Amino acid sequence: MIKELKVNFYRLFRSKSFWVVSILLVIGAILSAMAIKFFVDDPFNFISEMKETVTEYSTTEEDAQSVKIIFDSLDQYVNVNSLNGVVQMTLCSDLVCFLHCIVVALFISSEYKSRFHVNRFSLNAAPAFIVFMEWLTLMIEVVIMELICYGVTLGFSVAMCRSFRFDDAAVMAKNASLAIAVMLAFASFSFMVAYLRKAGALSIALSSMFAFGIFDFVLGVASIWADWAGHFALNNTMSMIALNQLNPMDYVLKAGAIFLYIACFLGVSLIAAWKRDPY
Repeated sequence: MIKELKVNFYRLFRSKSFWVVSILLVIGAILSAMAIKFFVDDPFNFISEMKETVTEYSTTEEDAQSVKIIFDSLDQYVNVNSLNGVVQMTLCSDLVCFLHCIVVALFISSEYKSRFHVNRFSLNAAPAFIVFMEWLTLMIEVVIMELICYGVTLGFSVAMCRSFRFDDAAVMAKNASLAIAVMLAFASFSFMVAYLRKAGALSIALSSMFAFGIFDFVLGVASIWADWAGHFALNNTMSMIALNQLNPMDYVLKAGAIFLYIACFLGVSLIAAWKRDPY
């Protein structure tokens, strides 16, 4: 098992896609820290002046209602100078999920282009075991990269903000765990498609639809007749984490939905590994 992980990580670290995506993720983490500074400290008085201007020119009841909606949206980000605030700004991004899907898809496609998997079959390694270890390697990579990005954003935020709160560690751990689990579900979907098709192009295309909410729209329509379908909308889960709107029941239901997603995507990949010709 350890040898398989070493081999997979060695191949992963030698891939250009991994380093390109890693650099983009770190840059995004730094930008998230700058956004926290902007919303919390308002160094250019932009938010304050905007509120004054909008309030001044609000003359009707409809305008006042619109202003309230805008202010409520801004207030969601005023207190992001905290441990959970870093989760809201860093981990809850559809683009980040898609970048991880790209790494997964290109890693699996390169496996079949180079026919590297044949070397492991010649050592009598079971196809299902090989597939599971590749999936586990990529999921570990997602977790490690997100922890690094969180650390980068946290470090820059503490350094740049005039004040920072460390009083919500429990909420941070809960929300971060669920956000990373959502990313693992997206990455598992990309893995499944790339493995079944032995190519990355279709996986990237379908993953983009999944990660950017096209499937969420379908589930939203389905939830009109079946309320439970809404709990399977992963993008909605990310939005609720970003807005800190999850209650305990929502957390349990959405965690269960994510577990089913991952189990289904991984299960399909393992069944395909057992059934089809490994060569």
